Amino acid sequence: MSQPDDTQRNGTALRLYAAAVVVFLLLPIAVAAAVAFNNGERPDFPPAQMSLRWFASVLHSDLLMDGLCKSVIIAVASTVLSAVAGSAAAIAINHHRFAGRTLIQTFLMLPIALPAIVLGLGMLFSLPMLGLNVGLVAATLGHAVLGIPYVIAMVLASLANFDRSLERASLNLGVGPARTFFRITLPHIRPGVIAGAIAAFLLSMDNISLSLFITRNDTLPLRLMQHMLSYTDPSVAAMSVMLLLISLVLLPFIARTRLG
Repeated sequence: MSQPDDTQRNGTALRLYAAAVVVFLLLPIAVAAAVAFNNGERPDFPPAQMSLRWFASVLHSDLLMDGLCKSVIIAVASTVLSAVAGSAAAIAINHHRFAGRTLIQTFLMLPIALPAIVLGLGMLFSLPMLGLNVGLVAATLGHAVLGIPYVIAMVLASLANFDRSLERASLNLGVGPARTFFRITLPHIRPGVIAGAIAAFLLSMDNISLSLFITRNDTLPLRLMQHMLSYTDPSVAAMSVMLLLISLVLLPFIARTRLG
């Protein structure tokens, strides 16, 4: 058997494998989307009749809409905190050499690797020391802790090929540190900040494990879970499709930052 034949066969096998992975990932989404348009009382697949009934039901549900509003508030606030704190930490790690730098970076990235129950219990026990109760403020701080590592990783990637001589030249010309940051550093790291912020936002919007400990169980994912335990209608699938649309809207921004 010739080498070109082997190469062609391997290429075909890889394409089939890639197609199988894509189908495996997209199939649950396709099923949920089909169930969301079901006109019946149960989440049957395939749906016997298509309808927007359950989308209207979700939009008129005070419980789910209240959960959505709270989740958006927490996600936006925690994303801002994550973007600011994560960017500052990434710049400090990249620009300065100091004792314990690697240890600090590892510590800042730790929330990605920690089991959710450990992080949740730790934050729950820490709230009284901070004078806080479970609720919006606690959830905002907790979700920011989860989002910061993603911002740090993205900004550090943006800083990997950053020429610091541009900053030094600006400072030598008498431009202040603040103007130097906004005119030189920030434009360079903007793609990383945006990508990290989007990741932090999406992570906050669908978080369940941490929210169980530091909220009043009133965020959207927890409300959806409670709804599923009490009802067997397609409204959860309808809300899932609506959240999927949010992710699809954000995808072009992620792609644009990658290209930028």
